[in-house]
Amino acid sequence: MALFGIYGRHEIDACPINNSVNREMMIKIGKRDMKAVCSNYKINKIIGRFHSALEHTFLWIVDAEDPHLIQKLAMEGGVASFNEVKIVPLIEFENVVKMLEKMDN
Repeated sequence: MALFGIYGRHEIDACPINNSVNREMMIKIGKRDMKAVCSNYKINKIIGRFHSALEHTFLWIVDAEDPHLIQKLAMEGGVASFNEVKIVPLIEFENVVKMLEKMDN
């Protein structure tokens, strides 16, 4: 399992709340069959999708095989057309502790 955080943010005027073009795109994205979409981009599972409307930010956590394919999904899916997107490898806290303990040995 390889976990990645997909962080995004947009400006207030690009927000789907304020921008009808982006609103239509987000509604379309929300209605997609994500299992089919994910398999095309080697995303094994969506762990969670979190949004903060008034902060104009989002965080999706996915189990995926290739961050370059996550980037491709963001571009082809339209999310990157009005959001800054950052893809970050993640590790569970427990595994960080184990890694640190090994450093002391």
